[in-house]
Amino acid sequence: MRNLPFRVFQSAAPAFLTGPAIALPATVALALLLAGSPSLAAPCVLSAKAESVRVERALDGDTAALADGRTLRLAGILAPKAPLGTREADWPPADAAATTLRALVADRPFVLRAALASPDRHGRIVGYLAAEGAADPAGLSAELLARGVARAAADRAGRDCRATLLAAEDGARRASLGLWTNTYYEVRDAADGDAFAGSVGRFEIAEGRVASVRTVNGRLYVNFGRRWRDALALVLSEAAAKRLGGAEALGLSPGARLRVRGMIERRLGPTIAVTEAAQIEKLGLAGAR
Repeated sequence: MRNLPFRVFQSAAPAFLTGPAIALPATVALALLLAGSPSLAAPCVLSAKAESVRVERALDGDTAALADGRTLRLAGILAPKAPLGTREADWPPADAAATTLRALVADRPFVLRAALASPDRHGRIVGYLAAEGAADPAGLSAELLARGVARAAADRAGRDCRATLLAAEDGARRASLGLWTNTYYEVRDAADGDAFAGSVGRFEIAEGRVASVRTVNGRLYVNFGRRWRDALALVLSEAAAKRLGGAEALGLSPGARLRVRGMIERRLGPTIAVTEAAQIEKLGLAGAR
């Protein structure tokens, strides 16, 4: 594996955490991204009650211990974790994420808004931390994405902040910050099944043009190659397809260029099970180059 220099965006003070009086590069870049894309025009709106908390310390790149004894998992993002058999300290992307989060939470009060009604299976709160009065409550989750030390998870916890999170990640990827300089995390070619040879059980992001869309026994299959077993395929259960509005609402048509993300499974070929609309980003119209 070839590891390129790991460059993390640093600013004088954390963007997304400060009030509008401080114009920081990451904040400006995200604002421009949002303004230029009607589909990403609105900041997240969270219905959960805001709670004042203080962070005791960061446990890793996306988890923190609160001063009241609870553990918080930041919503909507995935910080790098070392591959099996590798220590976190020996995996630069994981170390960079943890170091960045430690610096952002050091001796600082925050407003917590839960993203899920119940703790996760590890007993952790899943939610967003932001400064009091921050313009967008995505806060730390968006900041870590903007610095290139995490990826947008596109999961249920991130639903209400989808626009902010995807835009923040996109800015870091375009600027080749942090983990986006590492081939382990590069965006895969969805048409190249061999690109996913070692990806089973891993979260991957891929781009490609849809070759075919078909429904079999209620399941929706989106194929990125002529022979679906030789390329990535998306699979939506009948219930998921119905809940998300079907192929048309998701922009799933032959020729459409998409960016997709999720855990890689292997059936006869590499597949991603789609359960959230944010797992699919439309990059272009069918037939567009």
